[in-house]
Amino acid sequence: MAADVMPPAGLLASISALGASSGALLVRHADRFPIHPGQSGAAVLLTEQGEARAKELSRRLGAPPAWALSSPLTRCVDTARLMGVTPAPSSTLGAPGPFVLDPDLGRDLFHGHDTAFVVRSQICGETWGCMRPLAEGARLVHALLAERVARHGGLGVAVSHDAIVMPYIAWATGHTFADDWLEPLDGIVVTPDHVIWQGRHYEVTL
Repeated sequence: MAADVMPPAGLLASISALGASSGALLVRHADRFPIHPGQSGAAVLLTEQGEARAKELSRRLGAPPAWALSSPLTRCVDTARLMGVTPAPSSTLGAPGPFVLDPDLGRDLFHGHDTAFVVRSQICGETWGCMRPLAEGARLVHALLAERVARHGGLGVAVSHDAIVMPYIAWATGHTFADDWLEPLDGIVVTPDHVIWQGRHYEVTL
């Protein structure tokens, strides 16, 4: 298999560590086309490579996910569909998301700074007066996925964005992303009482 369609190794390790237990894959959408300066990015689609990687992840699972949630943006919906399941839309996984309290101020914040600056600053505790604290927003994500896992069982998928998945991972594991960034289709396995990141288990305390 071509290396450029392989799903992220860390996510595959986390799925393997979950075994036959129920859980949710909280992932960033697959590879997309670039978002150019001044472009909102809402209509940006997946690349051919991204489509192939989403299909390959589903193949690695052995079956389509048992259920799916996604950000309403097309690239997230398409990621889930290419994995073989039609997702239910979730504003917690998209806009305004779990962290933004004031959508207008939040939009200005992301338009005025690059995503890397906003996300890393947020992980370090910045709220700019328009964002929930890291733990508060991350707990909203965890509650959403824990409820789905408890209600539906099996292995589900929740497709979101780097600006949502990365702060959640930081809260759950302590990884700050100071020197790295979450690649497309990478993410974390979530269960009601723990998460699995890069194949390692972390207990979650709510």
